[in-house]
Amino acid sequence: MTELIGLVPAAGQARRLGLLPYSKELFPLGLQDLVIDGVAVKMLKVISQHLLDSMKKAGVKKFFFILGEGKSPIMDYYGNGHKFGGEIAYLYQERLWGMPFALDLARPWLKGETVLFGMPDTIFAPADAFVQLLERHRISGADLTLGLFRTDQPWRFGMVALDARDRVTRCIDKPATTSLEYLWGIACWSPTFTSFLGDELQAHPYNGQEVVLGDIFQAAVENQLIVQGVRFEDGSYLDIGNPEALVAVMEHIAGEQMQSS
Repeated sequence: MTELIGLVPAAGQARRLGLLPYSKELFPLGLQDLVIDGVAVKMLKVISQHLLDSMKKAGVKKFFFILGEGKSPIMDYYGNGHKFGGEIAYLYQERLWGMPFALDLARPWLKGETVLFGMPDTIFAPADAFVQLLERHRISGADLTLGLFRTDQPWRFGMVALDARDRVTRCIDKPATTSLEYLWGIACWSPTFTSFLGDELQAHPYNGQEVVLGDIFQAAVENQLIVQGVRFEDGSYLDIGNPEALVAVMEHIAGEQMQSS
């Protein structure tokens, strides 16, 4: 069993959300129970903490945040990670060439670890999604395992096709029309895919067009890597990528907390 690393990309500028007074990854969504000076209190919880909490359930204790220009408030908020139950280090993406280039910044620091990856502007269920993903990844011997969620808005997401054994056969990014039903929302990969990602970026240097992660996943399929899918049939996947989606997430969180109060 190899050590686990959580990769959290947070270099983007969130232009679709318009002007924000802080990084979208620090948007407060929900409450958390904390003990301060021996007293149990409820405090606001920022959206990226939902991702960290889910990764920690799977056993992740070390995280890399990838930051870009203007994203230092994230470092100010999380610090070294100790108050959030882990260890956090930071990498800096100077050129916003796309998600694969951001994730590849961690490669020199990875020494055979298994990587868990998710987006810090999302909230998904079940809460143990990474636990299930990691278990399937280890049992199947996959190089890359994708957590899949149903959506009726495929034009907003990276979509996935599966065979009868839940092996991924195709990844397509934000299709205008499609019969595909599952988006990939989270991922787990082995050192083989970490190396493959770096090799692909070196073989196909940046040419002025943003590179999407789904294209690397598709290249992995075409190069005969084992790419497994885990369908969370009763799960949900919400992001705050645009104002309408943000409102939907806020309503979802409010409804959950009303039920639990």
